[in-house]
Amino acid sequence: MRVETFKDKVFAYSKKKGFDDCELLFMKIKEFGVTVSKQNVENYTDADSFVVTFKGLKDGKSAFSSSEVIDEDAVKFLVDSAYENFLITDTLEEDSIYDGSGEYSPSQRFEDQFASISVKEKIRMAKFLEEKALSCDKRIAMVIMSSYSHEAYQITIFNTKGVELSESTGLGACFVYLVASDGNKPKKGWKAVFGSSPNEIDLNKVASEAAKEALSQLGAESLRSGKYRAILRNDVFADLFSAFMPIFSAESVQKGLSPLKGKINSKIASDKLTVLEDPLFDKTPIKRSFDNEGVPTKRKLFIDQGVLTTYFHSLKSAKKDRVQPTGNVFTFKCVPLNSIVKPGESSFPELMKKMDEGVIITGLDGLHSGVRTVSGEFSVSAVGYYVQRGEVVKPVEQITISGNFIDLLKSIEEVGNDSELVSGSAYFPSVLLDSIDVAGNLS
Repeated sequence: MRVETFKDKVFAYSKKKGFDDCELLFMKIKEFGVTVSKQNVENYTDADSFVVTFKGLKDGKSAFSSSEVIDEDAVKFLVDSAYENFLITDTLEEDSIYDGSGEYSPSQRFEDQFASISVKEKIRMAKFLEEKALSCDKRIAMVIMSSYSHEAYQITIFNTKGVELSESTGLGACFVYLVASDGNKPKKGWKAVFGSSPNEIDLNKVASEAAKEALSQLGAESLRSGKYRAILRNDVFADLFSAFMPIFSAESVQKGLSPLKGKINSKIASDKLTVLEDPLFDKTPIKRSFDNEGVPTKRKLFIDQGVLTTYFHSLKSAKKDRVQPTGNVFTFKCVPLNSIVKPGESSFPELMKKMDEGVIITGLDGLHSGVRTVSGEFSVSAVGYYVQRGEVVKPVEQITISGNFIDLLKSIEEVGNDSELVSGSAYFPSVLLDSIDVAGNLS
């Protein structure tokens, strides 16, 4: 059945069932991934998937259902299932269907150049990553895994308010995870890159930087516990910031699950820090002109020189706070699609000179278990380097950094100019902190 025909049938049956308004979100996904270990294909995915989600609105309350097919049976299944959910839900929160107001950017059209590469060639590239990494240095003992992958999304929305939107987006990625050894304790190295086309995926760079990372950690030891000046490298800063991204969700704030409740227009960070959300940022591969509720996306600051300027609102949370939705519903949580930290003027070596003595944090472990978004507290294992007189003295490991995320943002002394695309949705520089708590195992 054609999507338009299916939509008309669902809308007609939804009205007959008693819903005041409704919406259909169609999501078609193409994904490919190959992971190699010791030149053998360990994991392989080449799949298409499809899901249509129905949202029905009655008496200001919403109910949902989904299906992986569109046919006559699915018409009744979607509407009937949502209606049953409506009858048993006890939520008092009001929701809405978007009316299409506001200014939309042009719909995005993803030219999937990854799909034109043969499967054989993509497997060869994953194997090449492993070969290249092993050839970087004789101390690279093994490559645990190397991978090449890409995804493409087609998103279409119809609702009874007259909204009809469609666009496509996608990205590719590769990573390598390896081990270096000098006969003593082995060290791990990891590197991943992301891009919207194959020519943005530099296999040689990924392999060499992963190898360099592991080799630089050989001979690492712990530090004496204490407070240290510190640099969070761009990827580490992005990882930690992303772990706390849910605290910026209005829904989390409304439920008392965020330390940012009542903090709009308040100072929550150093005035050196400005963070914006840009769904159409030219350096990030995923771009969207509307979110999954049909709300237009737009570029916006959410931390402006240390001041919190907005939460991220869905239609439901916006209605509760009597504000406008922000166009940030892309998954189950209302968070930025692309986060960009405004760079400073200092290069990474200049940050080291300004720090003089302290630690550079280059890797974190335990973010999922060591982060408490409700309170803002964190305690995670880390690796990096110890610096004296602005120069790296030795690699460090077996340390734990801890503190409060808001306090950490306030402690930012300088923002670097070394911004990079460190994940598929984060473009971050390194930052210099005036102090962070470090726990080591040396007395």
